[in-house]
Amino acid sequence: MLRNLLSAALAGLSIVATVSTQNIPTGFNLDTLVSSGLQAGNDFTFLPDGRILIASRAGAVHVFAEGVGLQQVGTVSSIQTGSERALLSIEADPGFATNGYIYVWYSSSQTAYMHLDRLTCTGALNTAASTSLSFSMASRRTIINSSPDSAFNHNGGSARFGPDGMLYLSIGDDANACTAQSLTSKSGCLLRMDVSGLPTGPSSSEPSYNSIDPGDNPNSSANNWTQLVIAYGLRNPFRMEVDQVTGNCFIGDVGQNAAEEYSLYVRQSNLQLVNFGWPWREGNLSYSSCGGGLPSGLVGPLRQETGGSWNSIVGGPQYRNAGSAYDFGTSYEGDAFYLDYFGGVLRRIKQTGNSWNIAPQVPGQPSSQSWGTGFNGTTAMRMGPDGAIYFLQHPNTYATNGGFLKRIRSTGPTNSVIAVSGADQRQPHGETFPQPVRARVLDTSGNPLPGGTVNFSVTGGHVLSTTNPVIADANGYAQTTVTASGPAGGPLTVTASTPGGQTNGTFRLFARKLTATGVVGASTLLVLSVINETDAIPANVPYIVLMSFPGVTPAPSPIGPICTNPSYFLTLAIEDGVGAYGGISYSGTGGVGFPNKTWLYQGLPNWIFQGNLMRFQVLGLDPVDGWFRTNCELEQF
Repeated sequence: MLRNLLSAALAGLSIVATVSTQNIPTGFNLDTLVSSGLQAGNDFTFLPDGRILIASRAGAVHVFAEGVGLQQVGTVSSIQTGSERALLSIEADPGFATNGYIYVWYSSSQTAYMHLDRLTCTGALNTAASTSLSFSMASRRTIINSSPDSAFNHNGGSARFGPDGMLYLSIGDDANACTAQSLTSKSGCLLRMDVSGLPTGPSSSEPSYNSIDPGDNPNSSANNWTQLVIAYGLRNPFRMEVDQVTGNCFIGDVGQNAAEEYSLYVRQSNLQLVNFGWPWREGNLSYSSCGGGLPSGLVGPLRQETGGSWNSIVGGPQYRNAGSAYDFGTSYEGDAFYLDYFGGVLRRIKQTGNSWNIAPQVPGQPSSQSWGTGFNGTTAMRMGPDGAIYFLQHPNTYATNGGFLKRIRSTGPTNSVIAVSGADQRQPHGETFPQPVRARVLDTSGNPLPGGTVNFSVTGGHVLSTTNPVIADANGYAQTTVTASGPAGGPLTVTASTPGGQTNGTFRLFARKLTATGVVGASTLLVLSVINETDAIPANVPYIVLMSFPGVTPAPSPIGPICTNPSYFLTLAIEDGVGAYGGISYSGTGGVGFPNKTWLYQGLPNWIFQGNLMRFQVLGLDPVDGWFRTNCELEQF
């Protein structure tokens, strides 16, 4: 499964890396299910009842039942080990509960060919809480035994059933690059087979290709190997997963020197024969000619990785929620995962239209590009029936013993907070919003949580009336009031959260703010600017701008105190967009904002303002909400 690193290893260079600390985003748990008893596990499969079969490098097969433990089922014999040769893949038949069939892909010590065999298990075939299973090599039925295995590497492959009941198998190019461009070479390809009609009982003979051809493959009309092939041009597709919703195949194809490929075979109603391009292409890059002209219609990868830490890609699953407590959630539905055996970097990609890109970063993610780190030595990553992602990991790269079975799951149901009331208020800057913001804390079942803990926070440096934590009442309600006293006006957000919760309540508020700036020189420069918002369309808001000299007493009004009392004889209206003062506009730009507005006054006599503490305020007539006022802005001249 390696590229140029393998030759370095054989030359005596040490590139073995031990498993490092694993990092995954907030809201997920990493469970170690098996930490001892494995013998360098290479692949695993789920039985229909949820138990897991694990195939180890030299041939040992174990069954794991959660809550029960790990038990060896048997040993696949005649395994050729060394370098990349090994027992590479295992898959359970969809009908395992009644037929006990499993399928293994391995390098044979008896022949110069790779083998796909069917074995039959006996014992507790349909008992989730039992590890009482076993198989005998006497039950072996050969399915494929003619794929060349002349090289010690590029044996890669995964046996996986699709939702159509067909068995898919990815095969490496046996380190003979141009054979991947030959449909008859039995190398560098992806097969689709119907094994449901094979006879019971053992056999050492490869069946006819007609007998395992599903009948609707692209070359089903042929009478040879090619009738099983649905894709070719693959280098070393060591690990592949089949999406159980669409039937699409997600293939991790290990690169040569420059690029690692994560490719997609799209399962269409009319199956297509796809050429992934190796060795004409390495990823999207040109690599080598195989004689003749460049084939047409080459299909590039979903993603290619060219960084130094990417040396042996492992194709992971397309994520599907299972309606379980372990589900990742709707934002992950349909995303795909892949990683690198040596670099340990785990990435998540999301489809947008016809392109796949790195998914947006989530809280706790190690970096903007990597959803997880520390996955060195991972040999297989698969979707579990419970919505968790399971993976098998060597204790170090090139391991011959030991290893772990782990899973990534969401933390499951958590308490949550919802916003109840108090959002969407507009108030003058510097004042307290009239309504408290009220939240409700809910338990994991969505019921009100009496005495639940709520933490309130606010953006923009504004002030809350409470200190955290706020304890909810008997009905789960908690509240705080907000004073818009931060340095700026405009929108602000209050967030109500509960410890460990993933869902918060949010409240958007708005502080209307008037700012005045005056400069006294040979003449006075005055700038007034109001920040506002409205639900009106179009957003044209008429304003009255009032200016008061010292000595004014604020006047009460239905919309609150007006510090620039219009009845005070030294209060002047300097802008009028309403018509109450004859439409006056000393700035010359009028009294209507859209909805913000800035007024500039130049050349004012400085003797009028010199030494005075002036008051400015804006009254507005919102077409939807009616009359409002801004803060009272003071300016010392």
